[in-house]
Parts: sequence; structure tokens; C-alpha cells
Amino acid sequence: MCRRFALDLDWDAVARWLDVDEDGIRRDRLPQPSYNIAPMQTIGVVAQDRDGRRHLTGAHWTLVPRWSQSKTLPYPTYNARVESIHVKPTFAESTRSMRCVIPASGYYEWKGKRPFYFHAEGGKPLAMAGLYSWWRASDASPWQLTATIVTCPAVDGPASVHDRMPLLVPDGMTAAWLDRATDGVRLIDPLRRQGTELSRRLAFHEVAPLPASGNGRRLIRPVERTDPIRLL
Repeated sequence: MCRRFALDLDWDAVARWLDVDEDGIRRDRLPQPSYNIAPMQTIGVVAQDRDGRRHLTGAHWTLVPRWSQSKTLPYPTYNARVESIHVKPTFAESTRSMRCVIPASGYYEWKGKRPFYFHAEGGKPLAMAGLYSWWRASDASPWQLTATIVTCPAVDGPASVHDRMPLLVPDGMTAAWLDRATDGVRLIDPLRRQGTELSRRLAFHEVAPLPASGNGRRLIRPVERTDPIRLL
């Protein structure tokens, strides 16, 4: 699972990386830098419209399907398990045609109560696979963009900390993943294979316990312990 991540990115650089033109960037909706993003906060997403144009904008991190009567669901939807996204009613429609990329500087996972920070070498941003949905409280209310991070079984180093991890989108699959005309069910297996390979190369280290609302780069500083974790 992924319930905290870091997002301190140059949005112009993200737009160039993911082929979003200047007019497709909604700067007023994008979040400020944070090293402690939690569910129900605003995250950045890249999605593609029906005309094939990509957009970079903000979204509520917890997917709410359009048929839901309430923005608060009886179960968490900030993550979606890749094994079941195509059959779960909450995620099935989004899997078919409403997929996105969620940029991140890195993410946290816990082994017991000990948090670890995962990131790409060299500071390259991560492209986490996501699903999105538009929701509104009533016919008179404005539409709100909501999103979830797709997760998969952890492998290698990440598996030594937690049994789940975000599913990453390799550059070569970005176009297919964002293409609304492509049925996402066809993409699940190849994305799992290629995304897993990306995760094998991630670096990670233990960090201090995350505060409920604190922030700053200090949160991703490595900590030294006298009882180091035993890795697989």
C-alpha cells in the first residue's frame, strides 16, 4: 500500500517529461511541495482527454466513483489493488478508460512502525499508475477530480519492508496507459511486468517516524539505528 508520499517537483519539468503542453497545465490546482502527502489531500495527476490532449492538474487523493452518494466511502480508496481493479465496482469504470499518472519524488512504506523512503537514483521522479473519477455531490454542484494509486505485490528490496508497493509506469507504456480509447484491462499484465522491473531498481532507506502534519526535506533524511532491519 502507499499512504504517504513526497512531492517536490518542478511542474514545468513534469509537463515536459509527460508531454503536457503549456495550456494543459492547471497551475492554480496543483499542490505545493510536500514531503508528507496523505490521503484526502491534493495531489498532481496527468490524464488525457477524449481528444488525446494531456492535462496536468490537481486531484483529491481518494477515488470517489461518480455513482457514489457521498464523498466519504465506507472503505478506503486511496489505493487500488491491481489484481482486482478491473472487477471491483469502485474502480472498474476508471480502469477501462480513466487512467492517469501520479508524479512523485518518492514514497514511504512501513515495516511495523518503522518508515522507509523509496526513490529513484539521481532524483528522477516516479510515475505511479493511477485511476481517476469525476464526482459531484448533486446536479447543482461542481465536478471534482478524484484519484487513487494502483498498487501491486512488492518484490526484491521493497518486499523486505512491505508486501505492497505502488505500480510504476515505464516511459514506454505512458501513452497506452493514458489513452482513453484503450481498454485498461489489456494493459494490466504488461504494466505489472514492466512496472515491477522499475521497482527492483529503487533505492530506499529508513527515516524517522513521520509526524501527523510536519513537513520539509528533513522527513526523508536517513536515520541510523543500532538494530538495523534485516533485509531479504
